[in-house]
Amino acid sequence: GGEASSDHPLALWWRAADPVMGNTPLRTLLDGCCAIKDDGLPVGMDYHHNAAALAVSEVGEMYTQKDVYYKEWDSLRAALTSQDVVLIRGSWLEEVYRKGDVLPRRQDLPPEAVWSAEELMAGVRDHRRQTPQVLSISYSWLSRDHSDPDGYHLRNFAPLLKHFARNCKLSVDNLAIFIDWCSLPQRPRTQAEENSYRRALSSIDLWYAHWLVEVWLLTKVPDGATPFEDRGWPKFERALATLTRPPELTLDLGLLRAGWKNWSQVANECQAQRRPPETPENFAADLVNKAFSIREDEHFVSEKYREVFERALGQEAQLWYAGLGWSDREAQELAQLLPLCGSTLRDLELRGNEIANLGAAALAEALPLCDALERLSLEGNCIGKEAQQALNDAWQRTGKPKFGLEIGEQNFRPRGSNGMQNVGNSGSRLPGQDDAFVMRGVMRGASPSGQPGGTGNGMGSTSTAASEQLNQLLARQAAFEARIESSVARLTDGLVEVADAVGARQRRGGSGTPSPAASLGGQGSMMHHGMPSPSGGQFGGQFGGQGTPLGHAVGPYSPTQSGFSARGQL
Repeated sequence: GGEASSDHPLALWWRAADPVMGNTPLRTLLDGCCAIKDDGLPVGMDYHHNAAALAVSEVGEMYTQKDVYYKEWDSLRAALTSQDVVLIRGSWLEEVYRKGDVLPRRQDLPPEAVWSAEELMAGVRDHRRQTPQVLSISYSWLSRDHSDPDGYHLRNFAPLLKHFARNCKLSVDNLAIFIDWCSLPQRPRTQAEENSYRRALSSIDLWYAHWLVEVWLLTKVPDGATPFEDRGWPKFERALATLTRPPELTLDLGLLRAGWKNWSQVANECQAQRRPPETPENFAADLVNKAFSIREDEHFVSEKYREVFERALGQEAQLWYAGLGWSDREAQELAQLLPLCGSTLRDLELRGNEIANLGAAALAEALPLCDALERLSLEGNCIGKEAQQALNDAWQRTGKPKFGLEIGEQNFRPRGSNGMQNVGNSGSRLPGQDDAFVMRGVMRGASPSGQPGGTGNGMGSTSTAASEQLNQLLARQAAFEARIESSVARLTDGLVEVADAVGARQRRGGSGTPSPAASLGGQGSMMHHGMPSPSGGQFGGQFGGQGTPLGHAVGPYSPTQSGFSARGQL
């Protein structure tokens, strides 16, 4: 229940595992993993309230990944401390909207509108308080003198704030919002304000590329305005928001239809479309054709994108592109990028897309240049038997882990086809198809045998778009669960080492106290890579439930969840 001494095995392990965070009080770190009662018993695991302690979407990555600039709170804190950038309270924005006013520029903000860095980080550090949720708004300026002179954009996003906050289990006051007109010094600027603005631009990438920041793209514009897609800054902001982050962190509110009922519907309809990241050269070439209010910004945006591309993509160990509807074209574009990630990328998730033979061939050709790649998932695509074999041969030739290539069933319907196709397979039911799988085929207008036709009631022709969305959602669910399972396994490995070290210390000291492994894993339990805990135990009960495998402690997927970054329960 108290602070562990600096030579305690747990403290030594923490400092060795992560020198940057090693000086953080050990009790604070433990509280981040388990909400602790006064009697020292863990009572729950709510990552929304404890996002500060683990502070990365992939739990465990902070221990091994060298560059966590876009995944930890420290970089956000540093950007806010100088007050060159400020975040705006969601409750204040709501009040402006209710009054029918327009947003004032940064220099004219009232004090109550702004989060101080100290207050924000106090909510981050103290697990007993609600951790603020950072939200960034990307939009097109509607005039040179005011970004939203008639409140058009404010009317589009402000009504959603309370629903978003409720989904995060927060009050609107706990939303910390970046919107450039209010967050950065605006023209006309004094020399001091100009210097502050220039310093703020140095960290502008954080508000779109960081994994702890939700990004809303306001792609809808009033009649006569330059489209979102044709402007330079919005292109930059969208590119950063979809570079390496989980897809559920970026919403395109321009896709929202009237009459929505709840936040789950908003999250489903508005998940931003993603393409493979552009190379810095292609990005710069396309930027020439985009509109800028200040043409000199083009060079800055181009160079900043190159910097972020090399820093984020070049250091990423895992890329998740599941259920995005990608075809051969996207797979070929991605294959061109893979050599740039060759020394760090270990895990590439592409399941549930529409990649066929040409895309598989491009990926196979890139494999020799992906030195670190250990896992490639292509289940649920449209790859034929010969292309599967060629891909498998290329994988084996490069000496990669035997079971790291996951091809599985190839049975998603390609674009433009009618009904379900089971690529390279035949028969009434494929291995591994359960009743739910067959039902999905019926929903798509296919018979249970996997052949087009369905029930003859026209269901397949009227529900193509909906069933395609369903299958993409199922693929994203599987990828999301795989991310969590991988993260929990890594976290478990670390806790096993802790338990062993503490137990060995106690045995050397002749202590009669029980081994920590008993309290962590339950009496007589085995806590390693999903081994079941027969008695549940405190740890088993917290993570996996009584008698459940630790590695499968994940509940149903919700498109509104963001991994472990800011909310959601394990």
